[in-house]
Order: sequence, then structure tokens, then C-alpha cells
Amino acid sequence: MSNEVISDYFCEIPCGENIPLYNPHSVSVSLPKIQDVIDYEEGKSEVIDKMKSGYPRFFQNQFVKQLTQFIREKYRISDEEKLIPIVSIHAKNILESVFNVALNCIEDKSKNVFLIIDSNDKNAQKYTDFIRNTGLIISSRKAEATLYEFNLIDSIFEEENVSEEQAIFNIKNTLSKAYGTSSEKIILSNCGMNALFAATETLVSIQKEFGKTKIVQLGWLYVDTMEIIERNEYSHVQINIFDLVQLENWLEKNHENVAVLITEVVSNPLLQCVDLPRLYEICSRFSIKLIVDNTLATPFCVDVLPYCDLAVESLTKFACGNADLLFGAIIVKDESLIPLLKKNVIPPFEGEIKRLGFEILAYENRVRKISENTTLLYNFLKKQPKVLEIKSVFHEASSENFSKIQIGNNVPGLLSVVFDKDLAFYYDKLQVAKGPSLGTEFTLAMPYVYLAHYEYLKSEMGLHVLKKLGINPNLLRISVGTEPIENIIKAFQLVLE
Repeated sequence: MSNEVISDYFCEIPCGENIPLYNPHSVSVSLPKIQDVIDYEEGKSEVIDKMKSGYPRFFQNQFVKQLTQFIREKYRISDEEKLIPIVSIHAKNILESVFNVALNCIEDKSKNVFLIIDSNDKNAQKYTDFIRNTGLIISSRKAEATLYEFNLIDSIFEEENVSEEQAIFNIKNTLSKAYGTSSEKIILSNCGMNALFAATETLVSIQKEFGKTKIVQLGWLYVDTMEIIERNEYSHVQINIFDLVQLENWLEKNHENVAVLITEVVSNPLLQCVDLPRLYEICSRFSIKLIVDNTLATPFCVDVLPYCDLAVESLTKFACGNADLLFGAIIVKDESLIPLLKKNVIPPFEGEIKRLGFEILAYENRVRKISENTTLLYNFLKKQPKVLEIKSVFHEASSENFSKIQIGNNVPGLLSVVFDKDLAFYYDKLQVAKGPSLGTEFTLAMPYVYLAHYEYLKSEMGLHVLKKLGINPNLLRISVGTEPIENIIKAFQLVLE
């Protein structure tokens, strides 16, 4: 991305505009004021109607919306019925298998599937949540290609990409080198959550043969990750990632039932780092499979594969760098898992592959530049009297653990900051891109609790939960970009002065 384009983001982007700008495949959206965020969460039309984009598992892309409406009208689906677009019959089979149901659907000639659900079906919301959690949605580029095929749009959005064959090579070659493994052990998926779902389902199914069904969640994880875990009625949660003695003591008594442990390196949004080598030793001793979500740290900052059974990554983030696609990957140690994983993996659409195949070529350099900027921004912010707290891997609780897996001097490109006043006071004035997602080449700020756990802000009990978790409601998560560091610092300098 050129500096000319990047400079466009050091301003107030109007509410509802695409992030990245001018891109119909954007996976973020500008929410420049805290009130905009609140109105979005409350479903207020004055914000919802302005939104040109949003995170695709929570907001329906305009191409997907147009295609779904076309199918509704073509097949005369009544307004009494929900029409839910999913990516394929394979996705429908996964959904039906989990819920033990047979669902009506329409399949168009491009193999997109539209579930027809009675509005009174008491499980309708469960189906919708599951589709979101597990990434069974149609990609925006597939919807666009279908609309073009049906002569419903005049052209395909022009963007830089490479051939599908070259793209698959670029993606797998980049990841295999970064993770220190062979390209055959990289499985590509529709999105990061689909990668995590497939990994979890596969390892639990294998462990069931030994009477192991329980999932352990270590740390406060990404919201959809927790919902996948919570589907398992036998799950167990330990929030404190630093107290591995507590975990070890619990496993001494309960390990015979534990199939899988899931954690993040590093955690979102507190950016805490577990002692991964020690955690893997504990899991191995108790015959527990360890899944590591490596999205935030990336394989260019940390070496995780020696210390887990399987890693997953949302390539939507730093690997893409432009917030314009959904994509995921599973990195396995044991090749025998691959056929089993593919039962629950949704392969990415050709258009997404071709786009990421171009973007991923800059992955390593992107991470190095973002890492350098993150360190410099941290050093600036920690000297500011109006900054009360910075969550990062530089924190003393995480720094030693992080050093055990760190590659070179690279650090994850995120900082979570708490200021001396309510977040709105600083957020509303900050002149950077502001919206969901992370890992972009442009600096992107997100009012984390408002967008991930808004319901907790609405009650005393919710605020109490946040306090116990150590998550300040006014926390601002900063995804540091590749822009000149003086421009990034200036944006924060202006609001702190």
C-alpha cells in the first residue's frame, strides 16, 4: 500500500464508510465516535443505514445482501421465512450434523446455498450463531462473482491479485517457511473461525476414543472462540494464564476426561503471553491436545509449532494486511489429521485465494515494520501522564514468557491503552481509522469492550465481570500500522495535548 493511500487514514473517516476506503470487500467500517459505536450496538437505524461494510460474520456484505434478495424474489420466499446464505452444501451438512436436523434450502447454479428457516423455528437463532461462529458464510467475492454471472452487476471490482495456482503456492510457501514446516501441513479455510472450529472438532473426535471429551479454555479468548468452546457442555475455563500451577493441580484430578486445551498467543485484548513451552509439557504429560491461536503474534514474531499439537491463524489479519477478505489456516504437526480436518474445513473461494496470494507476499516485511512501530509507539505512550496503563507483551508478567518463543526482536503489532478519562474523550478526537478488526497496514483503533462485549457495559454485574477479568471498559486497542512512526505518534500527541 502506498504512503499516498495510507495518509488518507489520518483524518476522521465519516461514520459507515468502508475500511479500507473505496473497497466493497472491506471487513471493517468507520465508527468515528463512541456514540456511533453505541448506536451500532443498539441497532439504531441512523448508524446501521449508513454502514457500507462491517465485519462479515456480524454484518452482511452488500454483494451478499443483493444476492440473497435476488434469490428471495426469484423463488418467491415469503417474508415469514428467514433466508440464510451459506457457502455450500458441505457447510449445510456440517450444520445439519451438529444439530441433527434436515433443513430446506435453495442451491443456485454457482453452488451457493440459501437455508429457508421458518421465523418461528425456536432454533433459528442457534443456527445463525453457529454459522457465524464457524465461518460457514458466503465470501463477498463469491457473491460478487455470482451476481456478475447472473448479469446483476456490470463488472468485478478491480484489485491486484495473482493466478489461483500461484496464489496457493505463495500462501502455503510463506506459511510453511514462517512456521518451519512443509506446505503439505498447511490447510486453508474460509476464515480463522472455521479453522478453529475444524481443529477443535477433529481433535475432540479423536480423543473421544479414549473417553476424553472436555475442552479447557485457558485465558479470556476471542468471543466466537469462547462460543465454540461453550457448545461443549463439558468445557472448563481458567482465565489466569500465568498460574500454570493452578491448571496443573486441576488437571491432576480431571485430566482423564480432558481432550483439548485452547489458548491464544498472545491474548486478545490484554496481550498476555502464557509460558507456552511449559504449558505444552503439561498438556503432553496428561495426553491433552493443545491448540494455539497464533493470529495476534503471527509466525514472524513467535515460534509456536514446537510447543503445540496444532496452530490456527486468521489470515484476515496481518497476513492480509488490508482488511479486505476473510481467510484462515490450520498448521498441523501430524499429517494423518489432514483427512479428518477436511470434514469440517470450508475451503476458501478462488477469488479470496487469488487476492491473499498477492497480499501475503508482503507478510514478513509488514510484520517487521509494524513491530518496529509498535515498540516506538509504546515508548512514546508510556511517558505520557494521561496514559494510565498499556497492555502489551512488554508488561513484566508476559515479557519472560514471550522471550521464550520470540523470533528476533519482533513483537505483536498491538497495544491496549487506558487513558485518564472516559474513552470517548480521547477516542472521539483521535484522527486515525476507527473500527473493528486488526493487523492492517494502516493504524486502526478499536474500542474493544464496546464492540466485543457491549452487553457487559449495560449492567453492574457485567461491569463486575470485566473488573474480575482485568479488562477496563475504557480500553482502546490499537492495531499499529506501517505508516511513518512520526505520523502515528503525532495522531496520539494531538489528543493527549
